Parts: sequence; structure tokens; C-alpha cells
Amino acid sequence: MSIENTRPPHGGHGDRGITVLLRRMHDAVAQEGSVQDRLDQLTSVIASHVVADVCSIYLRRPDDDLELYSTEGLNREAVHKTRLKWGEGLVGLVAEGHRPLVTADAPLHPAFAYRPETGEDPLHSFLGVPLLRSGKTLGVLVVQNKAARIYSDEEVGAAQAVATLLAEIAASGELLSQEETDVVGEMLRRPEKLKGFGIVSGIALGRAVFLQPPAPKHKVFADDPAAEAARLEDGLNRLRASVDEMLVSNASLSGVSRDVLETYRLFAYDRGWKDRLRAAVFSGLTAESAVEQVKAENRARLLQSRDPYLRERLHDLDDLSHRLLRLMGGALNGGRRKLYDDTILVASTMGPAELLEYDRKSLKGLVLGEVSATSHVAIVARALKIPMVTGVRDAIDRTDEGDQIVIDGDAGEIHIRPVREVVEAFRAKHQRQSERQAVYASERDIPTETKDGVKISILMNAGLALDMPYLEETGAEGVGLFRTELQFLIGTQLPSVSTQEALYREALDLAAGKPVIFRTADIGGDKTAAYMDHGAEVNPAMGWRGVRMAVDRPGIIRPQLRALLSAAAGRELYLMFPLVTLASELDGMRALLDREVERAKKSGRDLPRAINIGAMIETPAAAWQADQIAAKVDFLSIGGNDLAQFYFAADRDSERVQRRYDPMNPGFLSFLQMTVQKALKAKAPLSYCGEQAVDPVTAAALIGLGVTQFSLPAVSVGPFRRLVRSVSAGDLAAWLAVEMQQPHLSLRDGCAQFLKDNGAALE
Repeated sequence: MSIENTRPPHGGHGDRGITVLLRRMHDAVAQEGSVQDRLDQLTSVIASHVVADVCSIYLRRPDDDLELYSTEGLNREAVHKTRLKWGEGLVGLVAEGHRPLVTADAPLHPAFAYRPETGEDPLHSFLGVPLLRSGKTLGVLVVQNKAARIYSDEEVGAAQAVATLLAEIAASGELLSQEETDVVGEMLRRPEKLKGFGIVSGIALGRAVFLQPPAPKHKVFADDPAAEAARLEDGLNRLRASVDEMLVSNASLSGVSRDVLETYRLFAYDRGWKDRLRAAVFSGLTAESAVEQVKAENRARLLQSRDPYLRERLHDLDDLSHRLLRLMGGALNGGRRKLYDDTILVASTMGPAELLEYDRKSLKGLVLGEVSATSHVAIVARALKIPMVTGVRDAIDRTDEGDQIVIDGDAGEIHIRPVREVVEAFRAKHQRQSERQAVYASERDIPTETKDGVKISILMNAGLALDMPYLEETGAEGVGLFRTELQFLIGTQLPSVSTQEALYREALDLAAGKPVIFRTADIGGDKTAAYMDHGAEVNPAMGWRGVRMAVDRPGIIRPQLRALLSAAAGRELYLMFPLVTLASELDGMRALLDREVERAKKSGRDLPRAINIGAMIETPAAAWQADQIAAKVDFLSIGGNDLAQFYFAADRDSERVQRRYDPMNPGFLSFLQMTVQKALKAKAPLSYCGEQAVDPVTAAALIGLGVTQFSLPAVSVGPFRRLVRSVSAGDLAAWLAVEMQQPHLSLRDGCAQFLKDNGAALE
């Protein structure tokens, strides 16, 4: 049945074979006759070309039934009579699962649904492929044979390529009646609800704008193949010129980064890719449909590869195809997208610099496909209080620009084209949240003590000057973590001393005397900018970063220390060093700081009136020797995100494993308790800085473990303050002492119930 390899009289071999099929499909759609006649001819063409005993096309109806619309090989009387419910039978299973289904003996499959009117009794092998468009199943292409056999991966991939084209035809109006085309259009415009992960809390309502503009809508079949070939050639020339320009503008890159761009360029100039595109055009497709068709073929082929390198190249090929489609549609390179007054930005991924370029007044929310809670764009979004949901990779496919979207950053949900009742419900929820924030603001001056009198200090996280006004708004006692690496990551070159000094001075001025703890740049490893020649690391999160890079590359850290000393002249300076693993590493950092202090003295510059040094406990190694580290610094801070990552050996940026662990695991809580006790014994002030403290159940447990100082995102300060006043530290400590000895996988549910029973404010 292979489209690629088996060619009876009408076929051929290799790329020529698929070209012949596309040309014959074009001729079938273009011929005179009724809609049914043309659809039947199209089905016949596919059946004869793939050497199948049966080829059938099922289309989805408004009630979600799958109706047999055309067949070659089954009883023609069954057309428009045979229907299967969504999820019913093998056809319904393909539609519901949005993926191909292959079986060598269909009647033996547990989902098989017999329809006697079709006359399919002698058939055994079955291949069903969904007709996907905008992430929705519009129908199913079915290929069947009498002989029991398993279709190969290559055959499945070829069938998927044909199904992609059939979906385009169904949506384009070039084959079905106007009424049926309208039905398909309505199906594509149905309300959608997608579940992801809430990264920044809050409700946002707005209209969708893509970070990268979508390809313009286009016809499937061409009237003039020669003209389409010329358009394709022009588009390819413009594409290659844009890729060349990208290489020139990033000439400073070297090593792996340069190799990535060079590989991207090779794909753009690949002769085989161009030849397949031209063949598809001369088969009768428009230039845009040719790009879509070849992209589908490449995707099907590479997804079957066991070579991880080849599978990773899918992103490059898809990106090139999308770029080419936009260029042929008249798009210009570069430039920001025009925003609506209420924009929801939708993208697969983006960097913090891109986010900061957009007008905050217009940007109401973010929907990103592949971004973790601890990424820098998430940190910036949190600082800007932009509701954000991630983990919804197909959001772009299911959305059109201008669609209304509702984001629920608390539940991790997005609603695309929501009905009026949903919109009103979320507007009411947004209003309740605004009222709750007003109440939190009114409580900012109430002392933060537990019911049994334990004083809890609340500090705020920051990383941008625009975060600082929240210090007064929330009533936080200071900034417990000012992330300084954002300046290093969002620019095209290392920030100058004067640029850094201006930021640090502004932050201190806006703090109005409250302490600001500056964490020196935690860069390297998985946090690098384009100008950094960091080389390749198998596991960058555990590699050359933090104080390791700082000691090895003093040319990066010394200008920062110089800027911090100057910005804090005459004031108290709090410095904190990231990712300390060994106590001895602090000696190297102190030596660099001492050199900058001496340099300032020799230059006659004013110095801070006091310098306080801190270390972040982010690795199990550091936690085990927290007392030794405490002897070399003035204070400690537990970096909960990284500490949990290393404790559980689960990369916090990997969606596959980051949610497999729970910080409420008794072992991890015992580990944290040991760290807290070491700090107390060493009489070192200790704070907890991590996203875990945003969760009220985990935050309460940390109070029970003896943590009395927390640094939180500004938006979480109000709810946390209310939580503190509603719990008893002693009761929590007693409950944990018993429960941590039990063989629980997690104490989350038990602790939540304990808090509810004792009247804790969990919302």
C-alpha cells in the first residue's frame, strides 16, 4: 500500500510517486460534475495509487457523528447512511484520539464496530488517519486490505501526508458544497478549553496575537503552476537572504551556538527540500500548500526516526516552513506585532527581552507552549503581574489571531472563543480577585505573627526596578532576593558597570531604607546569553554556573561587584552568592570582593557603610554543611527551587519530570528541617526563597519546620500574611513531628486537612 514505494500503473517511485498522486488529486477536484462525483473520484484516485482494496473518507458532522462521505471498495449504498459516534468503532477511535490507528485484523480489535451495510466482512488490515486542521479532527481517512498485515511506519507517514491535504481541501471550500464548507468552518470556530499549568496567577480576557504572525490563508490547488513555481522561487530567495542576514547579525557567536545557526542555514539551502517543493507545485498545488505538504511529509518521516538528533531537527524544518509561508504571504522580517488594547500573546516560547518590548498597558496575558515556572520569561511576567499559562503546545493550532481568549492563571486553563456565560463568569472572578487584593493591601501594616506569637518576616522577590513600588504596596519588610542576572541575559552584550550601577542604585532608592539583598548574577549552565561562549554541557543545570563561573571568569563578576559597591555607597549593602556547593568556594568570592573594595579605596570612592555577605543553599551538599558555610557568611537563604531539583534529581525545567516530585514529601521535609536546625545552631539568620512558599500548604509546613523568614513574589505577600496569622507554629511542628515518621509519599493532603480543621486561611 506504500505511497512511496508501491506504484501500480498510475504510480511511480519515490518523490515522483507522491507528485503523481498530488497531480491526480488536483485533476479530480478540478473536474466538472457534482460535489459527490468529484469526491468519489478523489477517493478512487487515492485507492488506486496506494494499492488498497478499500479507501474511505469519513467527515465529521455538527453533532460529532462521523459520516461515510465517499468510498472506493465498500458498498456505495452505505455512503451518507453509515454513521459512527465520536469514539465509536475504529474510525471513532481515530477521530477521538487525534492519531493514526493500525491493526492487522480489524474485526478482532476490541473497539471494532460492525456495520453490515458497508460490506466490509472480508477485510482485515486497517489504517485510519485523522484529517486534522487547527488541532481539530475534521474526518478520518481509512485504508483497508483483505490480507492481514501491519502497515509500515513509512506507509502511515505517507497516509498522514494525504490526510493533511484532505483536511485543507475540506476547509478551503474547493470541493464541498458551501453549506458543508460552512459546517467545517463552524467546527473550526467552536469554543475550546485547554488545560495547562498556571505560572502567574490572575484572570485575563483579551484577543489573541501570535508572537510570530500566522501564515495567511491560501487555496489548495493552483490555477497556474508556473506562476506558483515563480512565487515559490521568490519566497525561497527571500528566506535564504533572511537566514544569511541572521548569521551576519550574530557573527560573534561561536561553538555550538554558531553550529546551530549554520545547520539552520544548510536546511534553508537544501536542494532536496527545494526539489520536493517544486515537484509539489507542478503537481497542481499552490506554493503555500506545497510547503504544508512537504512539511507534513518531513514531520511524518522524522517522527519515526530513532535518532534523537534527527527528531530535534523537526523544530528547524517547521520554523523554516512557517517563515517561508509568511514571506510568500507578504510578511516583512522583524518588527513587533501590533497589539489590540486587550492582547493575549500566544507563542510556543519566548525570551524575557521579547516580553519587555511589548506595551504593558495592552498586554493582558500570556499563553506559552514550552516554558517552565522558573524560566526568566516567567520571572519577568510575574514581576509585571501578567497572568500566564504554559504547557499548551497546541494553543497556536487551535487559535486564530483576533480570537477572544480567557486565561485563568490560577487553574492553568485557557478558554478560546468562550461562550458569553464563560466570559461573564470569569469577569466576576476577576472582580472578586481585585476586591481580595484591596483587602490584602488594607492589612499590610498588621503585625505578621502566628496565633502562638511566632514572628514571621516577609520579604519580596524582585529583579527589575519596576518591581520596587510593590514593596510599599505589599508592606514587605525588604527585598529578600533581587535577581541581577536578567540584565546579563536580555542584552546583546555584557552590561557595563555604569548600566548595572544605575539599576542597583535605583532599586536601593526605591526601597527607601528597607534592605535589598542582591544575588550576584546566577549565569552559566542553563542561563546564558547569545554573547556568552559557554561551550556544550550535557547537563547545564548541574554544570558551570553560579559561583563556579564567577571564580573562573572574574571578568564577569568583578564589574558587577564594582557596580554594587558604588551604588550602595554610604548605605548598607547585602550581597548573596548563588549555588554555593562547598564552603571553600566562598573564599574565592570573598577574595574577588576584597580586591574591588581595595580598588575603590585607592580610587578615593565612597564605600557602603556595611557589607553583609550571604550564601544560597541550593544543593544537598551545601545543605549538609550549612553550619560550615554559615561560619563564613552573615546570613543564609534556602533556594527551594534548585534544592528540590537536586534532591529529587528532577530537572525543574523539564515538563516530563518537574511535576513528579512534591516538596511535601516527608523525606524532603526532614531534609529541610535538618538544614534549618544547622542554621539555628550556627546562629545564622535563615530565609526561604522558593516557589514552594507560594503554596499555602507547603508554606505552613515550612513554618512548622522552624522557618521564620520568607521571600516571596509580590502578588503572594498578601495571602501569605493572612495565612501566617491563621496558624499556630507549635501545632504545625507537633503534627509534622508525628507525620514525617510515617511512610507517606506526600503529606500534602493530610496537611491541607489539618489546616482546614484548624481554620487556616488557605485562599
